[in-house]
Amino acid sequence: MNYEIKSPLNYLLILSSFFMLLINILIFGLFEHIKQKNSEIAELTLQNQRDADSVEYYKALVSHDEKQKVLIHDIKKHLNAIASLNEQHDSEKIAAYLTHVLGSSELKHSVRVCDNDLLNALLCRYQKICLTKKIALHIDIRSKCIDFVTYDDLSVLFGNLMDNAVESAEKTVNPFIELNVFQKENNNMTIITLIDSCRVNPIDKNGNLLPTKKPNPQFHGFGMRSIENIVKKYNGEMTFYFDDPTKTFHTIIMLRH
Repeated sequence: MNYEIKSPLNYLLILSSFFMLLINILIFGLFEHIKQKNSEIAELTLQNQRDADSVEYYKALVSHDEKQKVLIHDIKKHLNAIASLNEQHDSEKIAAYLTHVLGSSELKHSVRVCDNDLLNALLCRYQKICLTKKIALHIDIRSKCIDFVTYDDLSVLFGNLMDNAVESAEKTVNPFIELNVFQKENNNMTIITLIDSCRVNPIDKNGNLLPTKKPNPQFHGFGMRSIENIVKKYNGEMTFYFDDPTKTFHTIIMLRH
């Protein structure tokens, strides 16, 4: 059967089809937007979990450092015990005792780079990383200048800063990192400067950092957001720039307390 559609009805069908197409496009766009937001939430959750794990790790290092201090304090007692065994000419017990003490994890190498326990533990870890990767590392942190920052925030801030610096420096011919933290005289502001060797300019023409070149970039790039959040929390400011003649990347952070 053939039925001739009158003009008003024909226009109505065309208009309905157009609106259905528009609704489908809107639904598809909304679906993609929700999918992207869910992905960002998952990534932020992973970053927060990573930051929380870092905090616990560095707190464990601080605890280890305290145990080391206690052991060093008790060295005299250990020596007295060994001397007593020596008087008894009990070489087997002396050997066992020395094996136990020297094998203690608290006697492993420890370096003091600053007077903040957690930050010291964190930076000692990066000293070992830089030594393995043959990156020259210079650290100058003045006394009591960063103590107003909580342990959690210190871990997130310096952990992400050092991760970025190591990733950048290890790709250069003569890799190095310089970290300086000091307080301005007669001022309630602490300045953090981080300079690292950098092969190419990581800043785009709009002044933003270029996307990461790591595999699965959707799971990276949130370290800088964590740094920005900490800076805002302490009413601070952050600037960064690339110096082409020296091939160095400079990060300057000012925190108020």
